[in-house]
Amino acid sequence: MIFFSNKKCKVIIKNINITVEVKYGANLYNVLIENNISVPSLCKGSGQCGKCKVRITSADGKPINKPSKKDSIILAPISIDAGFRLACQYEVKSDIIIDISEFQKGNDIDSDIVAVKKKGSVVKSEGHSSPVQKESISKESPVDNSKSKKVKIENEEIEDLLKPQVIKITPRKKQESEEKTEELPGPQEDLKYEAIKAEESYDPVESIILIQYPNGVKYFTYSPSLDNVSGEGFIKGKEKLLQLISDNSLLDFMYNATSAKNTERILIIDDEKSSDGDILLNLINYKSLDINGVFCEIISPHNNPKSLLTFLRLISNSKNGTLNIPLDNLADCHFNLEGKLIHLNGKYVVEDIKISEFLNIGKNPIIDTSADLSEIVTKDKLIPPDSMLFTTFMKIVSNLKVLGIVDNKFNLKSRAELIDKIPLELLVKLSFRNEQKLFNVFRSKDVNIYISQQELNSLNHLRVFINSLCNFVEKNCGKLDNITFHTLFPMEALINELINIGIIPQKYSKKSKHIYGDPSVQSIKLFSFKNIPDFVKNEFGEEFSFFDLYKNEDFNAFSKIFEKEFFSKD
Repeated sequence: MIFFSNKKCKVIIKNINITVEVKYGANLYNVLIENNISVPSLCKGSGQCGKCKVRITSADGKPINKPSKKDSIILAPISIDAGFRLACQYEVKSDIIIDISEFQKGNDIDSDIVAVKKKGSVVKSEGHSSPVQKESISKESPVDNSKSKKVKIENEEIEDLLKPQVIKITPRKKQESEEKTEELPGPQEDLKYEAIKAEESYDPVESIILIQYPNGVKYFTYSPSLDNVSGEGFIKGKEKLLQLISDNSLLDFMYNATSAKNTERILIIDDEKSSDGDILLNLINYKSLDINGVFCEIISPHNNPKSLLTFLRLISNSKNGTLNIPLDNLADCHFNLEGKLIHLNGKYVVEDIKISEFLNIGKNPIIDTSADLSEIVTKDKLIPPDSMLFTTFMKIVSNLKVLGIVDNKFNLKSRAELIDKIPLELLVKLSFRNEQKLFNVFRSKDVNIYISQQELNSLNHLRVFINSLCNFVEKNCGKLDNITFHTLFPMEALINELINIGIIPQKYSKKSKHIYGDPSVQSIKLFSFKNIPDFVKNEFGEEFSFFDLYKNEDFNAFSKIFEKEFFSKD
């Protein structure tokens, strides 16, 4: 059986005058890497940093791909209209010409990754996987670090707008104050405004994020002129950041081991649970100190390490009406409502959802399967598989339903029920072991990867939970505009598979999205405010509420409805 098309496409790289022939659907980022073309990226091609943008034009008269969700989030509309796309998000489906001159700018300013809006408006990022914050540009924007030059954006040609510019950050508080000044008549009000402005405005400074890992320290440097990451690295060793602070040697460590030389602000992300400091959002502990004139902030998990991960994910996904569901930590779901964060505590109610083994994949997972389940595709064809992607698991369940091997309530049928109804090559894959039914996806002398009834039940419990949660939020919290699922590992077509088997209610199919990867780089957004508590207050308000779902009558009522629908015998 043929899984993929044999069609070939041409990628013409005009800057170096070479043509590469690739398979239809090939990822452009991977194509460039495989052909020894250096592609700038801080996120290793996971669609988080926006550094791999290229200008694409058609070589055969066909239109280039429409922008992906991440293209729309990270790139400015004017850049998208000019043919820019993220290489890591682009599937080559026709002959194209690409311009990689953006790569050659090095650390020049990414003026493309800026949205153009009216003065005073702010473009909030919607569920970013990107460290880039889209800020508004006024009609008179400073475009030089040392001198303020006026740039009119209303009637400029696209080519002029895409020239490198240095965009000075105008923080949200400062923008709001500038709007207010137009409403304050008279000299007395002007003096009052100047006093407020001096007190509340904040211009970001050169900063660094230091992240504690068991085997070293990861870091990102932040440039206020870029309003983005300007460098990154990993320092192997046993240094503990908090110990370096105690020894008064943190600044020496930074100067010698990182690219940061003129840092004025430090953010330390520690991996150890802490009860020291102020509790923010019931997720992290926060404290700040002065280190030889450098402002230093420290955040650490409050309850468990996953609470820190949850906080970092929420930083970039705080849009009103968004339900955040971390598949690797279902007990900590959150809903954002008009500047208020609501914690939906799933403790106890998610105990039967055991999908962790599918989220922690091995080195050679099963990544695809044929519709009739007769063949599988692994990451490495030369060695046996050692695991299975969660998306593959769900796809197989969908196919088992189509073949009649699994019913609509995810009950796996036995050989006796299916004899003479399915081909023999599928029938022999059914077995009974450890008092439960199994469908063997792959079986060899040394390896056996299967789907058990217990895992199907777990998937069904996930279906009950997500459906109950969505209904509960709509009734008790507010209008549900977006659902964002989080994972650490990339999973292609996750949302489609969740919809196909009914885990995502159909009415939310167009409102659901998936964000994956290490969210630590998102913490650069914290530098847009003078300290982290100010950021939290602005994004999530001063109110914080929670529901213990296991003892909530409404949630339990919804759960009983869906348990009856999905688990009861026909």
